This record gives sequence, structure tokens and C-alpha cells, in this order.
Amino acid sequence: MVYEEGSSDLYKLTLTQNNKKVSLTIQANDSNHAQAQAADICRSLQGTGFELTYGRNKNSLLSRLFKNLAFNNYTHSCCALWEGKETNKSPCVYVFGKRLYVKNVILKYLDIPNDSVVRPICKNKNCINPYHFAYLDGKNSKLTGGDLKLLEAYKKQGASISQIAKVLNVHRATIYRKLKKL
Repeated sequence: MVYEEGSSDLYKLTLTQNNKKVSLTIQANDSNHAQAQAADICRSLQGTGFELTYGRNKNSLLSRLFKNLAFNNYTHSCCALWEGKETNKSPCVYVFGKRLYVKNVILKYLDIPNDSVVRPICKNKNCINPYHFAYLDGKNSKLTGGDLKLLEAYKKQGASISQIAKVLNVHRATIYRKLKKL
């Protein structure tokens, strides 16, 4: 990982949970930015506390992930492939002796509600680009949050159930169920 000199500072973040510690390097514009990142990272990795100091620690995939999230280094056009471990063909990381799925870590870091399920739009299971995530309201859901907004709009315009199902590429029964919940 290459850091631009003079544009930001390096901090060593040490997270704690039940007498276990994890350290990583974070990059921030200033101390306030570093504190905010530290709190977000602590929450996303399920830490109970953290200590932030100047300095550098061994660069890791997690350090790179949080740097890219903090500085929004993702684009809509390119996949960001996870280079670390996988479990069940999903990117994961081991922190505090527990397996955490990277997509869930990203959701917690970005303050997206826990009840959301993430599926990559690009169909690449190793993609961790937040711009490529479709946020679903259930594990087997066929419709994203944007699809539900479209469903509501089409219904208000008087479109038939068959027309809505065709546009959203789902069965009519799915539209009936969703309308019943709305």
C-alpha cells in the first residue's frame, strides 16, 4: 500500500475485546477524521474499545479496506476483489478469533441497518465494492430497495400486477406479496 506523503497522517489503531487485541494502520486527514474512523472500525469489527496513536503498524487487508472506505476509493465501473480468505465463497476476515464476513463489516462501517442482506449486482461474489451492492430486505428477497420504490411508483400510476412483474423481472406472486406488506 502506498501512502501519499503530506496529504494525510498514519495512525495505529488498537482494538480490544475481552482481553484480545487487534492492531491496524489507518490513514486520516486529521485527528478528528482518525477518531471518527476508529469509532466506525471498532463498531464494524465488534470491538469493545480502542486506542489510537500516531504511527504505523503492519499493513493488512483490513487496513486497505478501511482506507478505501474512508477515502471513497471505489468507482461504479470497477469491481474491487477481496484478496483475503473466503468461506462459503464469500470474503471473510478473522478478528478476535471470530469469522466476520467482509460485506457485513462494510455494512456496519457505513451504518447500513443490520437487517439488510447484500448481494453483488456485478454477480462477482468476491467483489467488495459498496457501489456494486444490492441491498435486499431478506435472504431470499428478489427485489432491492430501489425495486420496491419502483413497485410503489408503478402501482400509484395504475400499472397492472403483470406489467409490474414483467418490468421488475419477477413472478406476479412476488408483486402481490410485496404489495400486501406495503
